[in-house]
Amino acid sequence: MPEEKEEKTANFENILKVANVEVKLCAELGKAKLFLKDVIEYDSGSIITLDKMEDEPINVYVDDILIAKAKIVAIDDSYGIKIVEIVENKGLRK
Repeated sequence: MPEEKEEKTANFENILKVANVEVKLCAELGKAKLFLKDVIEYDSGSIITLDKMEDEPINVYVDDILIAKAKIVAIDDSYGIKIVEIVENKGLRK
């Protein structure tokens, strides 16, 4: 047991070494595949249909690595996300 505690302490100390590194978090609402000719015609007020349903969780990425699924929430006059699932590291965004 003492070896396991030492290993956890060493891992925690390693994490602390990089804890202040800034990363980019991105919440992806959905995707759409479009023709350029259609995009050129868009104007203010145009609506683009995405591949996600209204109640479907969105993908959350940290530096292009999928880390979680989340729901969109309203926070006062802003939007936020509520994590609903942590996912296995599946690599870079596709």
